[in-house]
Amino acid sequence: MVFDLLLRCDGEHDLEESDVLTGLRNRGIVSPCDKGDAPSEWSRFREYGHRFVPSMNLMITGKCNYNCRHCFNAADNAERMSEWSWDDLMDLFDQAADCGFHSITLTGGEPMLYPRFMDAVREIYRRNMVLEKLTTNGYFLSKEVLEEFTRLGCRPQIKISFDGLGYHDRMRGRAGAEERTLDAFRLCAEKGFSTMAQVQVNRENLDTLRDTLIKLEEIGVNTARLIRTTAVPRWIKNAPDGSVPMEDYFEMMLDLADWYLSGEHTMDVVIWQYLCLFPRKKAYSVIPVRSKDGEYHPTRPVCQGNRTMMAVTCEGDVVPCLQIGGTAVELGYKPESLKQRRLAEILSGGQWLNEVCANHYKLRQMNAQCDACPWFRLCAGGCRALAMLGSVETGGGLNYFASDPVACLFFKGGWLERVKARLSGFAIL
Repeated sequence: MVFDLLLRCDGEHDLEESDVLTGLRNRGIVSPCDKGDAPSEWSRFREYGHRFVPSMNLMITGKCNYNCRHCFNAADNAERMSEWSWDDLMDLFDQAADCGFHSITLTGGEPMLYPRFMDAVREIYRRNMVLEKLTTNGYFLSKEVLEEFTRLGCRPQIKISFDGLGYHDRMRGRAGAEERTLDAFRLCAEKGFSTMAQVQVNRENLDTLRDTLIKLEEIGVNTARLIRTTAVPRWIKNAPDGSVPMEDYFEMMLDLADWYLSGEHTMDVVIWQYLCLFPRKKAYSVIPVRSKDGEYHPTRPVCQGNRTMMAVTCEGDVVPCLQIGGTAVELGYKPESLKQRRLAEILSGGQWLNEVCANHYKLRQMNAQCDACPWFRLCAGGCRALAMLGSVETGGGLNYFASDPVACLFFKGGWLERVKARLSGFAIL
């Protein structure tokens, strides 16, 4: 009924008053208009012959001006030099617009190292799409770039890597990177752009985390994301014992969460695969609890992120998640390629679509351990990227439907109860 009414909101025909219409008007979804006021391009109804995906996470280039010790895109210490040619990129943008994509996230490598980066941003907007997020090391951010963003109506969340006071240069392999990154955060705050600091967490920088969070908050960062440095091939080579064991990570991050929520802070903090901290509300949420109502929902996708954002590498490969891109390919994963199939074809059927559209019912069919687990109603199978990588670490082949070892450890190890007990003075969202 609601959908049928929305289709009739065309600026040409009067609609009779009804409870449905009143409800939509009260929610700001529709409003009275003069005859001939057609819906905007964004709200116009479209019909496609393929699955709809609203967003694309595009690795525009694999090239980078840093040499990060933990990079998950690279094999060992080899550089990744692929990038989209201009003609192929424009063709991809045309395909994305034709297929109904609303937004693009640009990442790399270092996306701003792309030779025609600002032209690429302009072309996104020329096709009535938006730059939703920019994942960067911050080196090339400038007043001129941010002012041009503003002129375009471009207001992405800017996600900048920063790995700790006194440590960032070492992690990124470049002298002066730390101060350059802090200046980039300050500039974004001055120009009114939302920022997220992406902070690696490993044995080498644990003692910097609290001071780092305080500093990031002081210079106007909106959100910090703490990410346990994963044991990908490059990190294993550069720091064989650098990753924090998961049990230790859970314990250390719980200490940090208690400290942070107990203080007077305003910056939100996301702790990878663990907790979200909302200090202004004195509240937190538990990331492994993916089904908040504790009910089994058989038709929900196994990963909402994978289902709503297509990940595309600098080689044109389409993967469920960029976090598994380089490592998974090294381990034998064979993705579909936009150089072999058009975007509309991939959205119509094939390996990628089967993976990202898989639901909880399919996961339970494919995984006897998850099917029998009493925690499945809360974890909903966990993270597919971690499940795939974990399936290799335990001696099997890459398996999209494997069990997520981090979620298993969290629930079976009693960490949900420990979190609730330790953070009992704060609200759970």
